[in-house]
Amino acid sequence: MLLALLVFCLLAMAARFVYLQAGPALPFSGSSASEVKTLLNGYDGKLIKLATVEGVDWYGAPSGQGAGAEAMKREVAAAGWRFVQQEGSGYFFVRGAEKIVITSEMWTGRYVLFRIPANTL
Repeated sequence: MLLALLVFCLLAMAARFVYLQAGPALPFSGSSASEVKTLLNGYDGKLIKLATVEGVDWYGAPSGQGAGAEAMKREVAAAGWRFVQQEGSGYFFVRGAEKIVITSEMWTGRYVLFRIPANTL
């Protein structure tokens, strides 16, 4: 019984280590968690493009103190869009008669990922 408990504990610790190394699943395909972490660790104040999948550009930034959201709003505004409001994880922008919604989600607790319609930036 003690041996079984010891084996279970070792397997649980190994699984936790593997999960922490790989990170949670990404909300898009085509990149590994380790590739995305490497890209995001190079953050220099500008959003980092991570992938384009099915008409959506995925960008990321560190999540600390809302810096990622501010960087996203600044870059979208520089592309001619005016920020209207935020509702939950959705950011609403307009440009003339056009409207877009950019959504965000936390990833690993250290980064925020933005789902932006392709060719917005």
